[in-house]
Amino acid sequence: MRPFFLLVLSLSVFMASCTSESTLVLISPPTAEFAAVPEEGPAPLATTFTDLSKGDISRWHWDFGDGQFSDESETSHTYITAGDYTVSLAVMGPGGSDVETKIEYIKVSNGVISWEEAGNYIGQHKVVEGIVVGTHYAADIKSQPTFLDFHKPYQGYFKCIIWGRDRQKFIEEFPPDPETHFLNERVQVNGLIEEYPKGSGIPEIVLRDPSQITVIVEQLTP
Repeated sequence: MRPFFLLVLSLSVFMASCTSESTLVLISPPTAEFAAVPEEGPAPLATTFTDLSKGDISRWHWDFGDGQFSDESETSHTYITAGDYTVSLAVMGPGGSDVETKIEYIKVSNGVISWEEAGNYIGQHKVVEGIVVGTHYAADIKSQPTFLDFHKPYQGYFKCIIWGRDRQKFIEEFPPDPETHFLNERVQVNGLIEEYPKGSGIPEIVLRDPSQITVIVEQLTP
């Protein structure tokens, strides 16, 4: 019986050794969390996102809610258009993944400015409001621009331009033509404020789509 006892003892030691060497180490999945500064403001709103996630993380994926994304751990994003945006952060690691979603987290307002302020925002996207006091369709110029002016005299002051190649879209949206439709109306225009001539500081917005201009209907007090 002694050899059998020794055999059993040897097998027990061998199995114990194998069990010890094959012990699995479990890695917990990460926990996603983040914060943004600022969370609200007028467009364009530049926001910095900070990753506050915990755990072993090897990949990040941000969804800013406006069709834009980032795979950086720390990132920033500029919101151009007004609205409430839902933001998500997905984190992934050897132990698994997690997603944190904040509903309507970033709130971007219109950031409406008056046409008198437009010269202070050259190079930025803004919504500009004012009354169109003069219009002109320059059919005799090769590019056939339409000018919507917000001040008399017109030279040196904020204006909007519709180039001839885009004119038909505006005629269809604002009959009989943009000059007649917008004259003496209070409007809001949104777009990139540029300067012309370059270096002059004279602001203008080029309107390429009818969605860039809206007539503001003033509410009558009963």
